[in-house]
Formats: sequence, structure tokens, C-alpha cells
Amino acid sequence: MPELPEVETIRRYLIKDIRDKTIKNIDIKVAKQFTGRKEDVIGKKIIDIQRKGKILTFKLVNSLTRELNNFLYLNIHLKLTGQLVFAKKINHKYKTAIPHANSNNLPAKTTHIIIYFTDNSVLYFNDLRKFGWMKITNKPEQPKGIDILSSDFTLKYLTDLTSSTSKPIKLLLLDQDKLAGLGNIYDNDALFLAKINPLKKSNSLSKNEQKKLFNSIKAVIETGLKFNGASDESYILPNAQSGKYQKHFQVYGREKLPCLVCKTPIKRIKHGGRSSFYCPNCQKI
Repeated sequence: MPELPEVETIRRYLIKDIRDKTIKNIDIKVAKQFTGRKEDVIGKKIIDIQRKGKILTFKLVNSLTRELNNFLYLNIHLKLTGQLVFAKKINHKYKTAIPHANSNNLPAKTTHIIIYFTDNSVLYFNDLRKFGWMKITNKPEQPKGIDILSSDFTLKYLTDLTSSTSKPIKLLLLDQDKLAGLGNIYDNDALFLAKINPLKKSNSLSKNEQKKLFNSIKAVIETGLKFNGASDESYILPNAQSGKYQKHFQVYGREKLPCLVCKTPIKRIKHGGRSSFYCPNCQKI
């Protein structure tokens, strides 16, 4: 599933590609993945692309009148296998094969929504599992949790959060109602950098551990952004290229491989329905 660095990378690419473009038409091939009347956004211009947590939002205005007090929003959640791929023209051929498309051309069998712009460029929404969605709203669709890149994510917020529950720290970090955008990849790596066992009770963290965890979360997110996210499954950039963070995983996906610090084999356990990876030497409970 794309996490905060992946979705933010997509936002940064798309804001260069499609800001100020006007929507000409939308082809909806899988109805359950689109909520709202597509007619409401046809003729609207994208004036901004926002993100909170894992949700992207296209801010739209009438392309002719530009009524600045009458916005519409097209919200997008990629869920497990969603992709947004931009083409400067229809039938554009990409340099690398697109995961699950079985070719370098789009649309493919996994292309379920296509946004056409008036300059003949195209945005393809691919989704192998069909869990992702687009939704038209009068205000941005947003998760409840604090976004890690926002000024609201502070050491005090994390300290208060961890002190309030005995839930294992890994499960707390996965709670999107508390921390929007963090997912399994970056949670595992942040806990490793902070030398905290994923099974440790949240309210048993010392002040020093809370500070280390805060800094580690910020560090792994920034590293993820630096390398354009992790393409270990379906995730690709809007230009159909891969991210590179998977080459820099600390513990995620490294079961039985030597710890990057002490060479102890990395362990993998099932934890709250997800896999947790950790070094049993560096991250003692």
C-alpha cells in the first residue's frame, strides 16, 4: 500500500504535470470506484493538488469564471494497489513496464478510471485489487489522524499519544486515526532506528525513547521522500518509473538477513495482522 512518502511523491510529480489543466471528460470503467457525478467536474480546472495522510485531493474551480469561492474537490485514495500514471497524449508508450499492466501502454485491463484533459493529456487510474477510489466533495476528504509532515506532528503530540495507551507501539503507529500516512514499511524502519521493539507497550516508553522515536519517524519519512518512495509491490510514480527506497530498507522485508548494525539475523513476526520486522539484539523489549 502506498504510504505517506509514496503519496506525497505522486503529489509533487502531478502538481508539475496537471496543475492548471482542465478536465475534458472522465471514463469510469468500474462504477464502485467513483463517487459523485462526473459531470460536476467536467470543465473544471485543477488549481492545486493537496495531500493529507494517504489521500490526494485535486482542488477544482470553473475554468471560465474562476469563482474562487466555489471550489469542488476530487479526492483519491490508492488503497492497496492503486496507481496514477500521467501521459502527455493518449497511447503514450512508457520506457518501463507498468506493474500489472503487462505492457508499456495504457489503458490496460487494470485501468478503471481515465481522466482526459482539454490539451489531450491523460491521467490513468490503475488498480489491480479495485479497493482504491475517487470521490467528488464540496470540501477535502481528510483522515482523522495528524499528518506526519504537518506542524501538528510534534514531540508533545507523540509523547501524549504513547503515554495514553498500553497498546503495543507498532500497532499504535499503524492507527490512521492517530497518525495519518504512516504504514508498515516506515513504522518498522522507524522503530529500528529508535531501537524500540515493536511489541513494547506504548506507555512504557521512556522520555528518551519517545524523543528517539519522534526523530526516527521524521527521518524515515524524509528518506522515503528523498528516494521517491518504495516500489516493492504496485507503487510507481506518475511517469511509470519506480521509487528507490526499497534499496534502503532498514529492517522491513529483510527477514533472516543480517542487521545493518550488529549482523544479527532480522526476525519477522505476525503482529496485529501485519508483519513486523526487527533486530532481536538492537531492539530488545
